[in-house]
Amino acid sequence: MEKATVRVRLNKVGSDVPKVNVTPAEATILHVLHQANNGGSTFGEDMDKIYVDKDKDGKVIDYKIDHAVELNRLTALYGHVVTKKGEPILNLVFPDRMNPKLPEKFSDLKWANIQFDGSKIASVNMVTGKPIDAGLPPAK
Repeated sequence: MEKATVRVRLNKVGSDVPKVNVTPAEATILHVLHQANNGGSTFGEDMDKIYVDKDKDGKVIDYKIDHAVELNRLTALYGHVVTKKGEPILNLVFPDRMNPKLPEKFSDLKWANIQFDGSKIASVNMVTGKPIDAGLPPAK
C-alpha cells in the first residue's frame, strides 16, 4: 500500500493543510469529509497535491500494510466522525468491516466516483472529540 504527503484543501478559496503518511484509504475518507466544502478538489484543482513516497531511485514504495491493520488505524483516527444520523462515516466509506478491501494505490482512486452521499457530517467538539450535533443523546 502506498503512502503520501498530501495537501488537504479545506475550502473553495484554496486554504489547505499538509498531512503526512496518508494512505489511499485515508485519502478517500479525507475526500468524503472535505469535498462538500472544497467543491470536490480535496487535493488541489487537479487532485495533484498528492506526493507519493518514493525510494532513492524514484520507485514508489510499497509499505505492505495489512488492510485490517489500516482499517484499525483509520478507526482510531476517524471512528468518532459520524453523520447527523449517528452513522459512523467509516461504515459509509468502507462498509465491509469483516473483510476490508482498501485501495492500495493513489492511481487506482477514481475521484469522480468517490461521492459524498449527502449525509450531513456532525460537528465535533475538538476538546472531547465527541460529536456535538449528531442528534444523539448528550455524552455522559
